[in-house]
Amino acid sequence: MKKTYKLLFILVVFSLVFLLSACGFQSGQPTESAPQSQVPSLEENQTGLQTGFTVVDSRGIEVPFEKVPEKIVSLMPSNTEILYSLNCGESIVAVSEYCNHPEETENKPKLPTGEMLNVEAILALEADVVILGNMSAMEDQIYQLEESGVNVIVTEANNLSETFDVIGIIGKTVGKEEEAQALVNAMKEGFDDIRAAVERNKAVSIFVEVSPLEYGLWSCGRNTFIHELIEIVGANNIFEDIEGWSAISEEQVLTRNPDVIITTASPLTGIDDPVGDIKSRANWNQTGAVKNDKVFMIDGDMVTRPGPRLLDGAKELVKLIY
Repeated sequence: MKKTYKLLFILVVFSLVFLLSACGFQSGQPTESAPQSQVPSLEENQTGLQTGFTVVDSRGIEVPFEKVPEKIVSLMPSNTEILYSLNCGESIVAVSEYCNHPEETENKPKLPTGEMLNVEAILALEADVVILGNMSAMEDQIYQLEESGVNVIVTEANNLSETFDVIGIIGKTVGKEEEAQALVNAMKEGFDDIRAAVERNKAVSIFVEVSPLEYGLWSCGRNTFIHELIEIVGANNIFEDIEGWSAISEEQVLTRNPDVIITTASPLTGIDDPVGDIKSRANWNQTGAVKNDKVFMIDGDMVTRPGPRLLDGAKELVKLIY
């Protein structure tokens, strides 16, 4: 089990790092979809008006639906969490092997993703829609699904704004636009409440370690939802001058001397004692975080999945920091 979660952790880091890579599609360059002539046309009612609806996904691709999907395959953990938040759990017929929240996902058939994605297995489920992230499948796999007549919604979220957009995309796909907007509003209000609560607190500097030294140090900079969470809780990201997810060095961390260190590693990801590991690193005892015992472990799923639980992640950061 630990080995499985270790692999999951590495894949999560990989996904964050290469969120804009060519594995799925590059920002501004949509994954090639099936020719429009192969997309089922919408039926017309007696008045001559089209029935059904169209969803524009994160690629900018228009995906037509004749009706609200009744059978959904969700191949990205954050999307699965969004679907459950919209009370669509019963419509989900399969999820990715890495979907582990909420608990109900344990009873869903699990499917591999990425290069191991099995197009035939997905087609056998006869789903009305496959919702996946841009790292969930290769471009040719997405094309195969679309060419086979399957509606595919691809999502991408690097920051909070894009996270809210994805919630809206999924909400429209499942016929729950109002519920999706309510979810977005609740998240925004929750973030505003946190900002107000910490407004008078002394700002501290934070280093968020999204990949530990053992796997190669990585952290987050501007235009990432973790960076925005740090700002929301009234703290300063020591790597705010870096764009996106980036590899960093020990020297950079030590030079910037964070007041607080947050790690997303855990025993399940192969690091038995993430906090102790950081404290025992050579020269890290020179940082204010280690000196003042301000090194903490956080549930990585809450802060690395662009979905509803980012609000929970922000609340947890407040508890740890202050």
